[in-house]
Amino acid sequence: MLSGNQIELAALVDADRPALLDWINQPALVRFSAPYRPVHERSHGDWFDAITRDPSRVIFAIRSKPEGELLGTVQLTDVHPIYRQAQMLIRIGDPQHHGRGIGTEALRLLLDFAWRDLNLHRVWAQVFGRNRRALACYRKAGFAEEGRLRDGVFIDGKWDDLILMGILNPADAAPASSPVPS
Repeated sequence: MLSGNQIELAALVDADRPALLDWINQPALVRFSAPYRPVHERSHGDWFDAITRDPSRVIFAIRSKPEGELLGTVQLTDVHPIYRQAQMLIRIGDPQHHGRGIGTEALRLLLDFAWRDLNLHRVWAQVFGRNRRALACYRKAGFAEEGRLRDGVFIDGKWDDLILMGILNPADAAPASSPVPS
């Protein structure tokens, strides 16, 4: 378990299944990160079972402190041991928990885990241009915009930019070079 001020990152448990299924079936929540499609209980159960067996993925439940209420999930997918990089995904479920700094704290805990425990060099994310809350959260956690696919996604009947953001492990920064004496 990774502990912060407001939250902790912990393993998902079977009791989390209903909340996760509910969140993935709320169009307003899903459209922040993907086109909406209904997800059926059986498909969701298959996904839930598969994530624990996938060595290229690490997923954490975001839980409130000290109650342990499930607030969301944060994960690293496509963890690549040779390139030392992974994609980050985050979802805060109930909108009443948005705007409270939970996402930023979860990202900071996840990045510490990525650098320290997985020895990653780079973590990246995709975000829709209209998702201002996510853009602000990622920037606060240290991500920088690395690229933009103009009209890269069609969500909720409108085109939107797909923004690529990334952050590098600060411990991997090249040391400042000293001038070579002539």
